[in-house]
Amino acid sequence: MILEPRMNQMTRVLADSVNALRMPHYQRRLLVARRMKDARENSGLSQRDVAKSLHIGQATYCRMEKAETEPSAVQLTTLSTLYGLSVLWLLGMPNFVVTAARP
Repeated sequence: MILEPRMNQMTRVLADSVNALRMPHYQRRLLVARRMKDARENSGLSQRDVAKSLHIGQATYCRMEKAETEPSAVQLTTLSTLYGLSVLWLLGMPNFVVTAARP
């Protein structure tokens, strides 16, 4: 019998990161959406607050968090700055520093 190690939330995120480059497009969209939502919740902001920063409606931002639409490169950059995170981390790329340097 093979026992699988228990995966906590961080281990699961790291496992997702490692495999992000091999994921089908839709799964990668789900990963980006999940990271956007996690980052927003960890920052204590509402969808409305983030939507204002992106100059879009709250409903549009909600669709991004549900992976129904994809954020643009400019929107990802704005989110990265807002949360202090790397754009590459938001995109699910492996082996990148999670926090961005502050000027």
